[in-house]
Amino acid sequence: MMINSRNLCGLGKVTNEIPIRVRTVWDCFGHSGTRIVEFNRHWNGLNDALLFKKAYQEDGHGKKDWLSGGGAADSSLYAWLANTDDCYRAANYIGEYLGKMGDLKSISRFAEEARKDHKLVVRLNVISENIQSRLRMLDEKISKTSIKLKCETEEKDKILHGYNQGVTL
Repeated sequence: MMINSRNLCGLGKVTNEIPIRVRTVWDCFGHSGTRIVEFNRHWNGLNDALLFKKAYQEDGHGKKDWLSGGGAADSSLYAWLANTDDCYRAANYIGEYLGKMGDLKSISRFAEEARKDHKLVVRLNVISENIQSRLRMLDEKISKTSIKLKCETEEKDKILHGYNQGVTL
């Protein structure tokens, strides 16, 4: 999510979406008037970013509005989701910054990572269940061995006590 503005006081527009980080972008002349707003890297974060973008678009402060010249005329905040044009094709400080710092993902790549994460969690759960099962078996084996050892020790003590009784008589 990018925010362009001549107003440097803050995000300005109040929304319910909560970003995890807001980065200020600087160029060779100082503050560029641009901020990068980051949201969580999961589906809820994507949803928050889309709602954030929609709130600015509905108010006439989206990317198209900025590019059509509205951004140069006033000091309002403009916001949009960064895309490949912003990250890799822009030959300016914003493109350079996003190319270095950004982690642009398509929806399909996002879904693929979520699928891989889910698959990993399932595998780890299976491994965990196997370990727990093995631990239960080992506990059972230790318990049986402990009982057997106790019985053998008691029997040895009885034999030793009987032998000591016979020797003293």
